[in-house]
Amino acid sequence: MKRRRVAEQLLEVLMSSVNSNLVPPELGWELFGYFVEDELWHGKGFRVLLKACRICEPEKTQRALRGEFR
Repeated sequence: MKRRRVAEQLLEVLMSSVNSNLVPPELGWELFGYFVEDELWHGKGFRVLLKACRICEPEKTQRALRGEFR
């Protein structure tokens, strides 16, 4: 699975989470910056997205990484 598709699934996990309030504001703003710059799909942006998802939805994050989300 391409990284961009995985990142899109992770973003969906994060945006639909009822636990998104668990993500620290600093991490949320950093993630927003990468989103605005279209940098979520690779490098540090992807790692920040992954970290935020693991904080609020660890099980769904693992499923998305395995390509089982949806």
